[in-house]
Amino acid sequence: MAPRERLPLTRLVETHYEELKSYIQRKTGSASTAADIIQETWLRAARHASKLPDNPLGYLYRTASNLLLDKQRHEKMRGRYFTDNFELEDSECPQAKPDEVAGHQQEMELLASAVRDLPDKCRAVFLLYRGEELTAREIAERLNISVGTVEKHIAKAMQHCRQRLSDARGTP
Repeated sequence: MAPRERLPLTRLVETHYEELKSYIQRKTGSASTAADIIQETWLRAARHASKLPDNPLGYLYRTASNLLLDKQRHEKMRGRYFTDNFELEDSECPQAKPDEVAGHQQEMELLASAVRDLPDKCRAVFLLYRGEELTAREIAERLNISVGTVEKHIAKAMQHCRQRLSDARGTP
């Protein structure tokens, strides 16, 4: 029996489109979301076409699953800050003291400045970790670096931000 010919990843997505879509649709309950996820899977496959993994179909399933998790995290984060049924009349909004607000704003500006000062790769890792709430493994896969490197970048960024806050407060 001759070994199976390896198909480019994009062609493999096209060949197994319905199978992949059904897999994601079972997880989401939405055909349109599943179609979007598989389209993004195809785009990822096209970007990484030169690197054919040992198990290409398994790789595509994992990619689709990871993209779905990213989408769900994004929607969860969006839900924390935006809501469709917020009723202003029935809610009480305690007023923060102006000096507290100013202090928080200064702290946020200081942290934003500290993050901007990080080296590019370190900043990218930190923003994926804190901003998009990705795990170290997910960041490593996305940026094509080791998990250990991701952890070192996160530790460096956290130390840098803590130091900036400590310097601003005048504490060691």
